[in-house]
Amino acid sequence: MTPPRYVARACTAAGLATLLVGAPVPTAAQSSQERTADVAAGAAPSSQMRVYLGMWSTHVRDIKRGLSNNWLVGVGWRGWYGGTFVNSFGNRSFTAGIQRTVARGEENAIVPFFQYRVGVVSGYDERFMSLASRVPILPMGQLLGGLETDRAGVELGWAGLVATLGPHLRF
Repeated sequence: MTPPRYVARACTAAGLATLLVGAPVPTAAQSSQERTADVAAGAAPSSQMRVYLGMWSTHVRDIKRGLSNNWLVGVGWRGWYGGTFVNSFGNRSFTAGIQRTVARGEENAIVPFFQYRVGVVSGYDERFMSLASRVPILPMGQLLGGLETDRAGVELGWAGLVATLGPHLRF
């Protein structure tokens, strides 16, 4: 028996809120050894919290639809990410998981990077896949590439049949 949708959404929202609010705020007093360990583990330096404000997507099999605004709001910190967006079916989705850096250019005015995300996502139904009609939370993977400056950046992402474009701010 599948729990009612509002129960699954409330549990997911509570979990994300705990993750986002319960995480300690990074400080500028972090030692250089801790920063080096973060980067060696594949995470962005912990002093580089990312705030995601907006995401546009298109479906690879239906490019004619053009770009759609998905109204993303999210955060990435110390190799973790979480956020909420409106999916292609018009449902509010929540996502959380790990985000790791595979390659990063030298610290210049504009820095290229390549990352991946692995986590979970909610808010989909059988129109996405038959499993989604029975399970409220699905696994999710995404490849990311982008450019960033000292305080801002843009990511191009790919997850299955969807390509995304999204800006972020770094703090």
